[in-house]
Amino acid sequence: MKAKQILISTVLFAAVLACGIPAIAPSEGNEVYPGPIDVDKMDPARRAVGPYSFYVPPYNLYYFHHIDKLNIQQDWIHRNGPVFALREPSAPFSASYTYANQRHTVDEYFVRNYVVGFVVLHDNQILLEKYFHGADRESRFLSNSMSKSFTSVLVGAAIAEGKIKSVDDRVVKYLPWLRDGSGYRDTTIKNLLEMASGVKFDEQYTNPDADISRYASALLHGEPSFHDLALSITAKVKPGTKFEYQTINTQVLGMILEAATGQTLNHYAEEKLWGKIGPEGDAFLFRSKKQPQMCAGSSLNVRLRDYARFGLLAMYGGTLEGQRVVPEAWIKASTQPQDKVLQPHPNGPNDHQNFGYGYQWWLLYDDDGSFAALGIYGQTIYVNPKRHVVIVQTAAWPLPDPDARWDETITVMQTLAREIQP
Repeated sequence: MKAKQILISTVLFAAVLACGIPAIAPSEGNEVYPGPIDVDKMDPARRAVGPYSFYVPPYNLYYFHHIDKLNIQQDWIHRNGPVFALREPSAPFSASYTYANQRHTVDEYFVRNYVVGFVVLHDNQILLEKYFHGADRESRFLSNSMSKSFTSVLVGAAIAEGKIKSVDDRVVKYLPWLRDGSGYRDTTIKNLLEMASGVKFDEQYTNPDADISRYASALLHGEPSFHDLALSITAKVKPGTKFEYQTINTQVLGMILEAATGQTLNHYAEEKLWGKIGPEGDAFLFRSKKQPQMCAGSSLNVRLRDYARFGLLAMYGGTLEGQRVVPEAWIKASTQPQDKVLQPHPNGPNDHQNFGYGYQWWLLYDDDGSFAALGIYGQTIYVNPKRHVVIVQTAAWPLPDPDARWDETITVMQTLAREIQP
């Protein structure tokens, strides 16, 4: 994603190719167990480059829908009440698309892009649903940064009920311990939502020395605590003047939610979100058993159809089957650029996706007002409100954030949306 300004090292990419990682055929119903991962023995600084990490091949094809098999804390978000019904597929669905001047079928795309789960909805009608690599309808898939969009909705819910007064409130109103010496001293909630906090935090996943490695250490080993990590962050530029994608900003949003509501993040999500959209299954966040704070930016695990229900909630402006979760105005503000620098732009002849950004949602360049929740290694909730289409993909790419794979993913989803009859 070019807008994220994340550079994949040419050396690292060449090394992955040299390893001969194959395009593993996603045989439906078949599952290969790659062996156990002891999270305590993982090097968080090398989680994206391995070799001993559940984020990299061959482990990610298994663990991205088996996080509960790791020795790790699970913070559950329980469902209750009736399930919001999705209509089962009524006819075969197939399509083809053009990418890099070559024609491919969607089935070929599933193989080439390490897809684990894929579902296409037109309103509440399922048109296509596929599971690979041993996953099935009851599997819970790792969100990675798709969970940021869930956090955004919870912030909207907290504002709607008056727990948070305004996006213009300063962070330190709710987290006063960040007032002295922290880079968040002058940052507002809106700055956090738009990834314009102005703090110094390097998100280059394949660079072991980047700040994101400290976040990974907090998540996987519990050291430092998320509290101490946020406290250590320093200022870089004036808040609100520069977009820079930083997971630590969403973590601070999560801590604001807990401080403002007096509830843990999972319990607040259970009450304000999960209890209102009619999911089929429970969800959970994960963290190290030594980490005292919950993770708000990357650790959600959800069934494929329930990710789709969340996409429908956003598509319908914050309501699903009569259950209002957030005001329509919040969804509108969240999925439109609030500043020129946050607007999406068209691809150039030798360019990659130039996404815009809202309130923890990526904004796509098209005529349909489309937006998406995205997570490294290919996790995607694509929402097209004009055509009433939601597409969810879970995947296990060999590398976390290659521009070309994002280009192809969005091309596939935009093509499918255009071909679906209203």
